[in-house]
Amino acid sequence: MAGIPTSNILQPGAITVAGGANRALVSQLQLLTPQWYKTFVEKYGAENWTWWLATYGGMEQVMNRDYFWFENRGKLQIAIGAAANVSAAVAGGTITVQLAVADHYNSGTQTPLRAKETVRVASTNVEGEILAITDTTANAFQFTVRPKRADQTLASAGSTSFLTTDYFILGGQMDAGEASSGIDPQAYLTQKYTNTVTEMRETWAATDLAEMTEVFFETGVSGSLPAGANQAGTSYFTYLGLVKANQRFVNNVEFKLMRGDAVTNTGLTTSTSVGSQGFLPKILADGETVGYTPGNLDFAQLHTITRVMDVNSCAKLNMWMMDIFQKQDFSDGIFQALPAGAFVWGKGLESEEASMSYGFKTIDIDGYRFQTAKYTNFNTEAITGKTPLVDYFRNYGFIAPMSGETADAHNASQKYKNLTIMAMNPPAGGSIGNGIRVWEHGGGSRNPTDATMNDNIQMIGYRGTRVVAANKFLNIVSA
Repeated sequence: MAGIPTSNILQPGAITVAGGANRALVSQLQLLTPQWYKTFVEKYGAENWTWWLATYGGMEQVMNRDYFWFENRGKLQIAIGAAANVSAAVAGGTITVQLAVADHYNSGTQTPLRAKETVRVASTNVEGEILAITDTTANAFQFTVRPKRADQTLASAGSTSFLTTDYFILGGQMDAGEASSGIDPQAYLTQKYTNTVTEMRETWAATDLAEMTEVFFETGVSGSLPAGANQAGTSYFTYLGLVKANQRFVNNVEFKLMRGDAVTNTGLTTSTSVGSQGFLPKILADGETVGYTPGNLDFAQLHTITRVMDVNSCAKLNMWMMDIFQKQDFSDGIFQALPAGAFVWGKGLESEEASMSYGFKTIDIDGYRFQTAKYTNFNTEAITGKTPLVDYFRNYGFIAPMSGETADAHNASQKYKNLTIMAMNPPAGGSIGNGIRVWEHGGGSRNPTDATMNDNIQMIGYRGTRVVAANKFLNIVSA
C-alpha cells in the first residue's frame, strides 16, 4: 500500500551544529531583526506526545541496570502431538506414537509424558491411556497408547490415522482402579525474563552572541524548557532551539521505549551500553499476532481477535492503538456493518449491543471492551515528513490490557503490572524530575564552569520497559 504524501514538508527540520548554535547560523536563517511579525509560526503543531507508557503502566524504580521476573512457560493443561501420522484403524488397538519435537524440553531429554496418563483425542474426544514410554532418543521420545473403549479407535476425525494436525489432551490419572499406585509427577515449568534500563541523553548548546541576538519573532513557540534549566541569554531563537531539543528528547525517549531494542554489536561509539528491549519488539516476539487484510477489518475479524484473546486469558478492558491506515480500516469496516439506527452517535450506553462512540471509540464485543485510538507515531510520514516505500508499522496496531496484574511464577505474593516503565534514579546534581537529570555548564551558562563562552544544557535519563505476560498483548498486522 502506498504511503502518505509528504513532498510539501520541507526537509530537514533540524540540523546538528558542532559546539552549539552560533550567530552565523542565526544570520544564515535570515532571522536578524528589523522588526517584523513577532510570533513564530509552527506549521505542524506540537510534536510532543504524552509519555503514556509511564502514566499507563506506572513507573517503578530499580536499583540496578538489569531486572528480571519469572513467568509460567505455558498453559496449566497440556496437549501433545505426533511427529508423524500413525495408523489407528483397529478398534481397541494400541498405537505407537513418536512425540512431536516441539513437545520436548531441555534439549529433547524431557517431556510431559507419563505412563498411566489418560488422554483424549482433540478431534473426537475418544479417551485413551498411555501404557509405556521409550525415552532413549532425544527429541524423539515414543509412547504407546490404547483406547479405553474396545469399540473405539484413536484415529483423528475423518481419518484412519492419528494425524500430526491433531492432539492428545492429557487428562491425569483417571480410572485408576482399586488399590491403585500413583503416577509420576509433572513439574510446572517457569521461565526467567530479563531486560535492562538504558542511558538516554540530549544536549543543547549555544554561544554567548547567539543567545544575545534579537530575531524577528518573540512569541509563539509551544513546548517548555527542561525542568531546572534555562538559557543564560535573551535570544528567542536559541530559546526556541532549547525548547525543541527538550521536546525531541521526550519523543526520542518514547521511540526507544516503544521501538528500541538491545545493543549486541561492537564498533559503536560506546562499548558500555547494552541497550534495552522496547515494548513493541517484546510483544512482536512474545505476544500473539493476528493478521488481517487491509480494507477488511470488520466484525468477523473482531470475532477472530476475541477468540485469540480467550485462548490467552486476555484482560476484559483493553487499549487498541492503531496507525492511521488501520484506524481508517477499523472505522470503515465497523460502520459499514451497522445500518442506520443500529447505534446512537456519541451515546454508547443507549445502544449496548453496539456500544461505541466516534472520537475515542469504545466497542464491546464477545465480553471484551476495546478503547481504540490512533497512534500517529506509527507512521514515518507523520513524525518525520518522509514517505518510505515500505513502512514497518504501516497497517499495524496493538491491543494491550488497560489494567491487570500477573503474579511472579516463583513468588505468588509478588504482583506485576502487565506493562511498567522501569527507571533508575540519576546521580545527584543539577535538577532531577520524573527520573530525568538536567544540568547546565560552560562559561556562558548560568552555572559558569570554565572560560569558554558556551551555554551547555544536558539531559539524561535511565529507563526501560517491563512487559509481563506478553501473550496478553496482541499485534494486529497486515497479512
